[in-house]
Amino acid sequence: MFVRKVSIPFAARSVLQRTLHSNRVLYSQPDNSKPSETKPADFKLAESKSAESKPAQPTPVDSKTPSPESKKTQEPDDEKIEYFGNTRFPKFRAKPRRTITPGDAIGQATPTVKPAPQTLKEQAQQKWRDILSPEKNLESRARIIHDIGHSYFQDIVDLRDNGDKLFEAPKQLIRSSKAHYLPSVSGKTLAGQTTDVIDLCRGKTTLLAVNFNKFSEQHTNSFIDPFEAAFAGSEDAQVVRLNIEENWAKAMVLQMCLPYLRRHTPKDRHANYLIHYGDVEGLRKSMGIANSLIGYVFLIDKELRVRWYANGLAVMSEAQSMVMLTQRLIPNKKK
Repeated sequence: MFVRKVSIPFAARSVLQRTLHSNRVLYSQPDNSKPSETKPADFKLAESKSAESKPAQPTPVDSKTPSPESKKTQEPDDEKIEYFGNTRFPKFRAKPRRTITPGDAIGQATPTVKPAPQTLKEQAQQKWRDILSPEKNLESRARIIHDIGHSYFQDIVDLRDNGDKLFEAPKQLIRSSKAHYLPSVSGKTLAGQTTDVIDLCRGKTTLLAVNFNKFSEQHTNSFIDPFEAAFAGSEDAQVVRLNIEENWAKAMVLQMCLPYLRRHTPKDRHANYLIHYGDVEGLRKSMGIANSLIGYVFLIDKELRVRWYANGLAVMSEAQSMVMLTQRLIPNKKK
């Protein structure tokens, strides 16, 4: 005996599946309907008369239970999800900023001790020891995990949602007893000299401007212009620019643009314009750099201690505070 297979068309099969699904849902729901109790006609009449004789009492409203309309207004914005157009892809939302409190000491607790120069053989041996070191491997693993969790567009979204100002700069200097020291960042100046930022800042009151891109230069220039106007010709005050490029692909482009950068930078500033290629995660954490699209300025005293800092575009009060605090660090300035 043969059992013949019946082929059902796709359209009929989909209709049959929807019908079976709807019947399954319909019969799976419990029947909550209760049989209505029949009452005699005279009882219904007496009940209606008693209801008419009694005055209608207002229903008590509990202040603790909000109305449905108030519930809609009390919904936090964090629970609302925005989507791209008519799609179901949620829009990327910026993470909350983790900034420092204005006036707190930033930098490293101890001054930088420069290691002795090494030969190529010693550098290769040190590199091999770092490869075999479990501590170095854990540090590199933590760095990789951080890079994976940090989106490339995170700073752009943060700038769009929170603006180009982390906080307003403090109006007082950090006490010398509580101030921390400037970290070490090596690089090459526009004059072609390989040096460190601590060597450029040592011995003078320095306004250190840190940039990660072209967009942030307008932020640091808003502080540099009033600083140079107030201390033009002073031998105790100077401006040092630190240009950082962490992306290796962009670093190659920046190296090709160095002749353009030298032509558009005055020659007297080439010696104090330092360019660094590579990761500066330690500098970010110690100096409170939360967004690389924002420019940062730091006021460094002669002992390489960070005494004041600001970010973003300069406000009039911030520029005045910067000049006044710099004058305190230069007691012998001729007026």
